[in-house]
Amino acid sequence: MFVADTGNHRIQKFTADGDYITQWAGKGSDAGAFNNPRGIAIDSNDHVYVADTDNHCIKKFSNY
Repeated sequence: MFVADTGNHRIQKFTADGDYITQWAGKGSDAGAFNNPRGIAIDSNDHVYVADTDNHCIKKFSNY
């Protein structure tokens, strides 16, 4: 399970039971950073897409 932690400008990953696994990013405009991430989608190839609201883009991740 992935969580868009909007206020902390990061994405967090948890197991199906809610156990914390990892997090990534922080505030910024670089490729691996976010500025108010709001939405997450996962495609059939397990790519993670994040709607990076204040950077006005969608970011794609394949290694998480």
